[in-house]
Amino acid sequence: MTVNAGDTVTWTAVTDLACGDLVVNGSLTADGASFTNVGSVIIGSTGSMSAAGTTFNVNNGWSNSGSFSGAGSTVVADSACSNTSTTFTGNTPFANLRANIAGHTLNFAPGSEQTVSGQLALDGVTLLGQGGTAYLTLLPGGTQTIATVGVNDVNASRGQHLAPTAVNVITGPAVNWFSAGPKPPVVIAQPVPVTGPWGLALMAGLLMAAAHRTRRQSRKSPHGRTESE
Repeated sequence: MTVNAGDTVTWTAVTDLACGDLVVNGSLTADGASFTNVGSVIIGSTGSMSAAGTTFNVNNGWSNSGSFSGAGSTVVADSACSNTSTTFTGNTPFANLRANIAGHTLNFAPGSEQTVSGQLALDGVTLLGQGGTAYLTLLPGGTQTIATVGVNDVNASRGQHLAPTAVNVITGPAVNWFSAGPKPPVVIAQPVPVTGPWGLALMAGLLMAAAHRTRRQSRKSPHGRTESE
């Protein structure tokens, strides 16, 4: 489905794109619509889309070089087109963003930022910054449901701390994600007991050693040499 530059289209239907792309180079108002089995959503530099309350099941990717507004909309990263990853390029303000297919990968273009104002739901997926740091920002007031995810070079420092009680299932930089890890144990010095036979014997030995050292020091000659005992 393509909206050409200069065209203005209003679309409210439930539409199965059969893994074809939704390309917007003109103006598309799709409030309340539903797009399933979308290959990629591509909003060109001359394109604008209004999608209040709209649902998108996107497979291959989401690319935004134009304008997108989608209050109450939901974008689901899917794998219905024989794909194992979904790629996000450009900067998009999402309302709700979901990905819950085990083993699926979300790729983010370096320098891009995806913001989420509603619900961010991630389960069993891997998030990768492709060739540089990308940003995923959950805005104040947004909610998160995140479990069993791996993150490499996707930075969350511009918004809420993500998955604060979880751990990264892969190795890689994950700024403002996950638990800080267990704190090192605090070592508390224990007093040496002086009661009981062992404690008294230890104390007596220490006192005898101190007395012997004092006696040897007091017997030094005026020239600094110790006299023989």
